[in-house]
Amino acid sequence: MISFSSTNYTSSNNKNSNNKKGNNNRKNNNNKNNDQTNNIKTYKSTKEPAKQRGTGLHLDSWPYNLWGKLRHNFTFAPLDRFRPFQSMVCLTDGNPNRKLKEGGLELIPGFHAICEKYFPLNDIKLRGNDTSNNLRTKNPWISSYHLRFNQEEDKHLKYFIRKVQRIPEDWKAPSASTTLCNITTVDDCINHVKLIGKEHDSLTYVPVQKGDFILFDIREPHQNSDANDMKTARSVFYHAYLVKHQCNEKTINDLKERRKTLDHPNDFNSKFSNMEKKLISTDGVEELDTELSKLLFNEKEWTNKVIEKDSEIDKILTKYDGVLTERHIQFYHRFGYVVVENAVELSECDDLLKELLESSTKLGCPLDKMDQLTSDEWHNIGGDFGAMCEFYWLKGQQNIRKSEKLYTITVKLLSNTWCCKQDNLWNVPYKCPLIDEVNPKCLWLYIDRLNYRLPEK
Repeated sequence: MISFSSTNYTSSNNKNSNNKKGNNNRKNNNNKNNDQTNNIKTYKSTKEPAKQRGTGLHLDSWPYNLWGKLRHNFTFAPLDRFRPFQSMVCLTDGNPNRKLKEGGLELIPGFHAICEKYFPLNDIKLRGNDTSNNLRTKNPWISSYHLRFNQEEDKHLKYFIRKVQRIPEDWKAPSASTTLCNITTVDDCINHVKLIGKEHDSLTYVPVQKGDFILFDIREPHQNSDANDMKTARSVFYHAYLVKHQCNEKTINDLKERRKTLDHPNDFNSKFSNMEKKLISTDGVEELDTELSKLLFNEKEWTNKVIEKDSEIDKILTKYDGVLTERHIQFYHRFGYVVVENAVELSECDDLLKELLESSTKLGCPLDKMDQLTSDEWHNIGGDFGAMCEFYWLKGQQNIRKSEKLYTITVKLLSNTWCCKQDNLWNVPYKCPLIDEVNPKCLWLYIDRLNYRLPEK
């Protein structure tokens, strides 16, 4: 460590149909905007009760090539973004019932380890060896870094989806293995996912809790579940980092300016772009008051002097080095995600949740009156997709973004995955062509939103 259910796999043989469908989709997509999330989406006015839905199983990466930006003609432009992990802070508690849907994060444990092999091998099995014409269908085109599991060939994967959980006290990492080195077919990939799924099912179930920090691999298929069967709302704050690298410079410089104007990131639906300006004056935008926050927003440059021994950043990394343990790192290698317990103070979670409820009410969406909330009211702050709340610049969000502990957790996990040249116990691949150009201590912020999933009525 570097410090500071099972199912039978069945395949379709309808090769010609799949190829024609894929080719048609590529032709239809050629002239589309590269990021449909910028389009303004409108909603039909209705006084019906607010209805939310899950996200559906998807990847926020293009698994055939993690290190290029997919064009509509299925060639690649230079990479223009690298976010090593997807991560979130839990603002509410999970439920102790493993089988109860919470509207929260679900994924396929262990898929990250075979992801980059699975798709090319699956193409060969279903569509033959002609690599110029055998890619799976990409539809809809959400962005260059996105894949939705909505094809017939994906249906078997739903049996491997599991709810995330804390590491149980009795968990011990399995012995070292070279099994992943010997995967040569898509059936080998599926057998691996079956094995890890059974292993995950055998864990003592410990639900996530308010203040936990969840990180998962960009190669993990994931979703917000299609229902919240708890009696309370489920809420998280999506909080993640970019690596300091030229591929991320345009993104961080854009976010740096948007912080000052309260404009929303251009990754998301522009229907809500001025929403927070109704609540917060740009004159009231707080100054960045710590060295770390200035570095994370690129208001101050990362240099060797900034991270040298006994620097302020070095002291932060030393102070919180023990928060992410060896067990956390091994659990992440094994299952593709990890829950770091109690990473954020409960008071900070409560303050942000309170601010969300108050801000939503001011905008005509009284979230605290869940039983009476209408679709019209909900659409004042978010769309139907995944129960996302389009707040980006609330004071509570900004406070958590300054967290020294969350920064240290991410640095340490990055140091043991994408920025590590040593093999791990199970030979999970982290082949990163940027490794010699990236220092895991030098991170920038990725600005994201909140989620508030109402209980089912």
